[in-house]
Amino acid sequence: MNTYSNIKIAYYSGTGGTELAAKSFQNCLETEGCVCTIEKIASGINPNQSDHDLLLLLFPVHAFNAPEPVYRWIDSLEIENHISAAVISVSGAGEVCPNTACRVSSIKRLTKKGYDVIYEKMIIMPSNFFVKTPSLLSYMLMQVLPKAVKQISSDLQAGVCITGKPLWVDRIFSLMGKLETSGGHHWGKRIKVLDHCTKCGWCAKHCPAGNITMKDEKPAFADRCHFCLKCIYGCPSKALQPGSCKFVIIQEGYSLREIAEQRPQNLLIPVKDLKVGFYWQGVKEYLFSLSGDQSSHSDSNKHD
Repeated sequence: MNTYSNIKIAYYSGTGGTELAAKSFQNCLETEGCVCTIEKIASGINPNQSDHDLLLLLFPVHAFNAPEPVYRWIDSLEIENHISAAVISVSGAGEVCPNTACRVSSIKRLTKKGYDVIYEKMIIMPSNFFVKTPSLLSYMLMQVLPKAVKQISSDLQAGVCITGKPLWVDRIFSLMGKLETSGGHHWGKRIKVLDHCTKCGWCAKHCPAGNITMKDEKPAFADRCHFCLKCIYGCPSKALQPGSCKFVIIQEGYSLREIAEQRPQNLLIPVKDLKVGFYWQGVKEYLFSLSGDQSSHSDSNKHD
């Protein structure tokens, strides 16, 4: 018997990894007979005050924290009477330093709103920031997402409680990371529009911050940027370019669809035998924990 039957899934997503995870949760939980309400968090949108017995909150890690709109969304919630909540963060590196305190602030805010946060965990998706995830790891992360979602869903319905143990140094990183909010606003205001812009308006329609408007048929940027990078990677004509800190952008671009479709040649390497650098150890441990036979995902080991 399921512990929860009416689940609210709220998520913030920039380049699509967290949205993919949220919809995977919706599919998994509805298959198990749950009623799910899914809600996308974006600037200017107030929470949908629907009845639920579990809140499932997902967000990408931004500067060792949740993105700023997530905090505003939580602060806009009505007071609840001990409704259960689970907080799932999404990152490119995993539950490793400096990310282990990324959920602390959101959990504190939810607790003030009357929620009992009984579960927290990290899902890993291919990195869209600064360092490109190696192609084999990227593909494997996409393949194991349904299994990670199924495992978390099963834990929740079984009444399993998991709470994090943030490293003290990561709490400092979390505090320092909040400085990026103002930095992100400044960064977004300096995005450059290249001459081959087609004036399609895609960036203005899809910006979760509402930071982009079309003026004189060209994108114009305000000071509300979340630094999610959706406009940079998503522009159909690749006509947007950072005005500063260009090094944070993956030069080859970032497309989860392309990552999922490009099958590497060395899929039969067992996860435990993968040769990865120190930076990717958290990813390797995550994949190892989800691999049923400790091997990467050959055709005989696909997840539906």
